[in-house]
Amino acid sequence: MENINTPRASGVEFLNLSVWGQFQRGLSNLLGIPISLYDGQGSLLSSPVKLETISGLLRGFDKDAAATEVYTKAVLKAVASGDAYIYKRRNDRHIFVVPVSLGRETSVAVVGGEFSLAAADEEREFLKSLANLGLSEGELLRLERGPQKGITHENVFSVLDTVRGMAVPFLKGLYSMGVRGEFAAKTGQEGSRVFDTMERIFNSILTVSGEEEFYDKVLSESTALVGAEQGSIMVLDKASASLVVKAAKGAKKKVIENIRVKVGQGIAGSIAEKGSPLFVTDIEAEMPSRKNRPGYKTRSFMAIPLKMGSKVIGVLNITDKITGEVFSKEDLRFLLFLSNYASIVIERDTCQNLNEELRVLSVTDSLTGILNRRYFQEKLIEEVERAKRYNEYFTLFMIDIDDFKVFNDRYGHLAGDEMLKSVANAIKGAIRSIDAVARYGGEEFTVILPYTRKKDAFIIAERVRKGVEQVKLPPESFSASERVTISIGVAEFPQDARNVEELVFNADRTMYFAKTMGKNRVYVYER
Repeated sequence: MENINTPRASGVEFLNLSVWGQFQRGLSNLLGIPISLYDGQGSLLSSPVKLETISGLLRGFDKDAAATEVYTKAVLKAVASGDAYIYKRRNDRHIFVVPVSLGRETSVAVVGGEFSLAAADEEREFLKSLANLGLSEGELLRLERGPQKGITHENVFSVLDTVRGMAVPFLKGLYSMGVRGEFAAKTGQEGSRVFDTMERIFNSILTVSGEEEFYDKVLSESTALVGAEQGSIMVLDKASASLVVKAAKGAKKKVIENIRVKVGQGIAGSIAEKGSPLFVTDIEAEMPSRKNRPGYKTRSFMAIPLKMGSKVIGVLNITDKITGEVFSKEDLRFLLFLSNYASIVIERDTCQNLNEELRVLSVTDSLTGILNRRYFQEKLIEEVERAKRYNEYFTLFMIDIDDFKVFNDRYGHLAGDEMLKSVANAIKGAIRSIDAVARYGGEEFTVILPYTRKKDAFIIAERVRKGVEQVKLPPESFSASERVTISIGVAEFPQDARNVEELVFNADRTMYFAKTMGKNRVYVYER
């Protein structure tokens, strides 16, 4: 995160921009748009980072250079009005500004964008276009419901709600701790310890790998921060509308790992339903219908919703102060501050997983799991350019399953799909790690063999052909007298072609020649 140091308005120096920068990065990836921070006078405090989001990956929300005065003017207008402001720049480019009042004379502004606003039907058309990347209807639906679906006229206010619900309290908490830390440093009090602890927590959470380790770390740091012996993190499972325990302290994991709490039921379910924190000093006095449960030493506890904007995604439960005292309002403020950051990281990891899945889906064939034609064409162009630039060579296979239509008509499409998957696996198992296999279309496959002459490629092609001959399909979809065979055409660049189109044409023509010569054989292109 690049931080820009500029003359700041009074009080902004109490903001720790390093801690904010981590939060800003997560929020930016979550919303799919650049996020930055300005002071109340319109000077940049924390600049945006390059996005790695579904929106950025597929839609190219690249920000053209914005004039400084435009952003300054938008920030000043939002700060003066005290309300969020959406500003249209040009070419359907927008930014939004959310002002944050930190004190009587201290304000900052969260700026989002630049981004394009689309109508809902345009967004749906965009999602439909993803089908060209091999995405199934279920995957499209998941993306449409997911957290990174681009900004439409209809959901821009939801984005603003998320920024208000998460970034605003985070900045206020960060500022409050900075002020307390400064006061403590001057008076010699121990209050600055909390600020240092928070920064350590954020840094430590960022280094964890894996979901289980992350939840354990958040819970461990949360209980340590307020001196608690027991606690748990429950995350909302949308499919069942239930809270599922992801981490627990002070209870045996096997006992609680299968616990499911319906939204609206019990204390945690009520928190998930209402979205408001619960702070109790004495459960029996404040909630007469409930008795303190066995296994809990004190009657004081806190239950805090983990929220993404107004949407609850989980609940953090904290009980039993180590000292036996009741929890304080200060403890609650610390946990509310931490919960905002934990929520961002939870949703950010979900987004990153979606991004990775989309990257894989965008280059692979959904049936066979090997590369798709779109990616093959890009890869082939790269290989041709590399060969031209460095005076090198490579070989191309065009492969077709013999009599596939006859098999498909006889045994049905499900059996045909099984054959395609089996052949793809056989080809993949017979080539080298540096080679790239793709499904070209229908029953056709192709293989790119870098740094390989036709003479050596012929040996590999024979290995592929024999490997496919060994494919065994279930008896119900294949008679004992039948076997799977392929025909392969081989061509080399640049010996056999001057460009991509000619190379594919010559390899394909040679493959069909192999078919006319009896099938189940390899032929090498000759001029």
